[in-house]
Amino acid sequence: MMRIKRLVIGSTNPGKIKEWEFFLRNFPLMSVAKLGSFPEPEEKGETFSEIAIEKAKHYALVTKNFVLAEDGGFEIDFLNGAPGVKSRRILPGDKEGTDQELIDFVLGKLNGVPRANRGAKLVVSVALCDPQGNVIYEDEGEIRGEIAEKQSPVLEPGYPYRSILFIPEAGKYFVELTPEEHKRFSHRAPIARRLAKFLLK
Repeated sequence: MMRIKRLVIGSTNPGKIKEWEFFLRNFPLMSVAKLGSFPEPEEKGETFSEIAIEKAKHYALVTKNFVLAEDGGFEIDFLNGAPGVKSRRILPGDKEGTDQELIDFVLGKLNGVPRANRGAKLVVSVALCDPQGNVIYEDEGEIRGEIAEKQSPVLEPGYPYRSILFIPEAGKYFVELTPEEHKRFSHRAPIARRLAKFLLK
């Protein structure tokens, strides 16, 4: 059985917590917010992996728990992989935009771009640290699709790019995937399966 009695999710984002609870529902998970109010980690990393590690180490040390943290973003082929780690700050001047502002900005940048050149992917990196801040597990995942010419009428707060990323295999926008379809298409799903095996070693 798993030796870790409690796994803390190093995030205060309700959407992320909900997804990890869905994928790791057989494990004792807890949001870091339930343990108290802690300062947010300083993010100096230049990659998703580096930032995920920073978050996991920070929360592991301040809570003295095993902590799972992640960082991810949106990479657009036509924009040479942008916005990447700046997925919330893609607006001019590195301004952090609202969900709708980010959607409008990307659709504007790709206005008139043919379908063949509208490839994009959601990317996520995760890191698991022990209570001493040592990284004991790392992983990453992605889901590719294409940027639609218009957004889905469905908008999941905090996840704007899911409303414009169309998944051809599923025949629908990412934001419209059912829970069962998430098990097949989500970029977190394969990570969760591998992580579960690791936790049960």
